[in-house]
Amino acid sequence: MARPPGLSPRRIPRQDRSKQTVERILEAATRVLSERGYDGASTNRIAKAAGISNGSLYQYFPNKDAIVIAVLDRFADHLADRLGAEIEATMRLPWQVAGRALLDAQIRLFEENADLLRIIVEQIPRLGPFDKLAALQRRLTDLVRVYLLVNRAEFRDDLDIDATLWILAETVGMLSIKYVLDRPPIPHDRMVDELAELVVRYIRG
Repeated sequence: MARPPGLSPRRIPRQDRSKQTVERILEAATRVLSERGYDGASTNRIAKAAGISNGSLYQYFPNKDAIVIAVLDRFADHLADRLGAEIEATMRLPWQVAGRALLDAQIRLFEENADLLRIIVEQIPRLGPFDKLAALQRRLTDLVRVYLLVNRAEFRDDLDIDATLWILAETVGMLSIKYVLDRPPIPHDRMVDELAELVVRYIRG
């Protein structure tokens, strides 16, 4: 889905110097967003943190929201790479072990990037569709579908694959996000164990 012009980069860098400048802007924006949140992350602060002028920043991005979207796109790519590596590492393990490892990796990534996660939850709904995060969710859903189909004999007889996928994606996603953002007094490993147990009991019946 194409983004409105106001949420897209002004120009795509082609030369190494331009690519380095954009990378500096995104790294600076990530720091400013983490320290000050969305409302406190002005283009002036981002340009200053990147060590460039406002004019140089506006050569690449038309406004703050376009920078935020680019930062979150990069964050989604990072999530996809890390979770993809976890998937490859655990693919041949028993489904219970692989599922717990994936839950553990997802929550750890959310914890490491809690400030960006909060911006996704609070700001993205008004900025518009976040295509890369939706693509990541589809990728994880497809993985769970494979696990469910391959291990179908171990689950309850009346299991509806499509309904189960939607319920698991929404339940696990929401609980993981709430855990990281609300910080209840539950240790990380305990949270992962409880969430994994919830999933196993649901699909086994």
